[in-house]
Amino acid sequence: MSLHKKLWLAIVVLLVAVFATSLLVTTLSARAYLEEQLAIKNSDNAAALALSLTQQGADPVLMELTLAAQFDTGFYELIQLTDPEGNVMLRRADDSPDGGAPGWFIRLFPIDVAAGTASVQAGWQQAGALTLRSHSHFAYEELWTSSLTLAAVFLLAGIAAGAAGSAALRRILRPLGDVVAQAEAIGNRRFISIREPKTLEFRRLVSAMNALSARVRQMLEAEGERLQGWQRESSVDAVTGLQARGHFLRSLRATLERDDAGTEGSLAMLRITGLARLNQDYGRGAIDNLLGDMGTALNALATDREGWAVARLNGSDFAVLAPGETESADVARAAQDAMRDVLRDHALDDATALPGAATPYGADDRVGELLGRLDGVLLGVQREGESRIGVASRGDKTSKPMHEQLEYWRETLGDALRSHAFSLAYFPVVDRNGGIFHREGLVRLARPDGTVPAGQFLPWVHRLHLAGELDREVVALALADIADADLPVAINLSAGAVTDPAFGDWLEEQLAPLAAARTNLCVEIPETLAFQHLANFKYLCARLQARGCCVGIKHVGHQLAELGNLHDVGLDYLKVDASFIGDIDTNAGNQMLLRALCTLGHAIGVKVIAAGVAGEEEWVALLALGIDGATGPGVRPAT
Repeated sequence: MSLHKKLWLAIVVLLVAVFATSLLVTTLSARAYLEEQLAIKNSDNAAALALSLTQQGADPVLMELTLAAQFDTGFYELIQLTDPEGNVMLRRADDSPDGGAPGWFIRLFPIDVAAGTASVQAGWQQAGALTLRSHSHFAYEELWTSSLTLAAVFLLAGIAAGAAGSAALRRILRPLGDVVAQAEAIGNRRFISIREPKTLEFRRLVSAMNALSARVRQMLEAEGERLQGWQRESSVDAVTGLQARGHFLRSLRATLERDDAGTEGSLAMLRITGLARLNQDYGRGAIDNLLGDMGTALNALATDREGWAVARLNGSDFAVLAPGETESADVARAAQDAMRDVLRDHALDDATALPGAATPYGADDRVGELLGRLDGVLLGVQREGESRIGVASRGDKTSKPMHEQLEYWRETLGDALRSHAFSLAYFPVVDRNGGIFHREGLVRLARPDGTVPAGQFLPWVHRLHLAGELDREVVALALADIADADLPVAINLSAGAVTDPAFGDWLEEQLAPLAAARTNLCVEIPETLAFQHLANFKYLCARLQARGCCVGIKHVGHQLAELGNLHDVGLDYLKVDASFIGDIDTNAGNQMLLRALCTLGHAIGVKVIAAGVAGEEEWVALLALGIDGATGPGVRPAT
């Protein structure tokens, strides 16, 4: 029974007890008063009637007529006249039941009134004794009427008190609803804070729970900063703040192996010519400051563009990875302009050149091939002594002009959306024991010449602004497969799904009638997207979790310092980016990072999953670090 019902039950019981007590006291008091008044009336009436009979000379005939007339008035229960020897001379009695009150009421509150007596004289001699008792049904009627009136007053007062009490109870218990909501949120890993109520007991409870949420938030912020520090130590160049060569190459390898929009894009390389000479001419400290400012400018460039990564490959070479960008020269030129602005600020724009090379890449490229292609073009541009951008083509892989490719994909994707030619390819995410954590569904496009993986058409989906329509296709496919197989499915959504309120409304409409299936739906959002649109991401998470869906973040590891902002989201899992998983069995820095991230996740009830596990050695190392699950060619579900 709820506290609200218990309080109402207590109020009702209290009102009934007060009513019963008041009724008992009032009725007993009224009965005593009526008994006293009736006794006085009996005595007075008996004396008056005896006097009248005496004045008539105690004539038997006149006495009988007088007493009969008096009895016929209907006010008396008994009129009896006896002679001096006690013999009944005349008796009139009304034995009819009292009709003014219920029998149970009469039995519960009996009225016992003494009869009035008086002597009838004949001269100086006693002619007889008169006994008179008034009828009590008038008293019962009065007593019953007063009881009904009291009950009606209490009923009306109870209704009024109930209405006022209900309003007061809702006001008093309103903070309790907030406390319950906060407790449920904490149980769902959403460590929120609420306003402290005025009620002392509730205020103390809310204060304690707010303190818990604040401590969790502070812990996430502190641990996120610490994890970011470790991540920087193991994967960031100390001078520029850009990614170090080893981590960048792992990121590039992981990007090429991914099955999303990042598997096609552009890679650019820029070089500061004569860096050794600059160190000699201007001093190492000044040039380190220059490189640091360049790193800041390039990091700002990458931050403004989703998925971009910038690295310092060696002393003078810088690389830019731009997933989904098909105009390679524009990528290199944007980085070159940012670096040139820094040279200009240091008054060194004429002291060196910034040659660059760029090339598109695809899923069938290899890291060594890409770097070799860029090195060859960059060497040729550097020999010219100019800050020119050279573009290394992929041969026949990019033979079609851009406008032809754009028209081709506009027609192809439009037809596919109209004919629902998409499907989901599922890859298992296994837990520590080899069980299925969920199946990750990656979208595929069916063509007459075969199935097209997502990496080939997703960049064009975003370029043609069709991501919202494709998101709806993916959700519909996942819900249909869940209904058929009754297994958890994870899908990836785009930025449009997070920022477009209409998509959230549509998604809730699709989930509303699917009480059983929707609990098996998991939605994943990239880390960069989640933090770029944090408010929208939290709102979408709240709507999904209200329907029973689970929510995760993928490609985790690049913005660990922002983890404190997720204290009130209620995430179910984090998928660590494959760039931190590669060679984890030999990379001590990433091992420390993963161990701390797993510990932090477990402390707040969030699962940590590794993506892109390539081999058995990596999987064994991850298990030792405390990972909860993994996906990739190196893990297999238990048979």
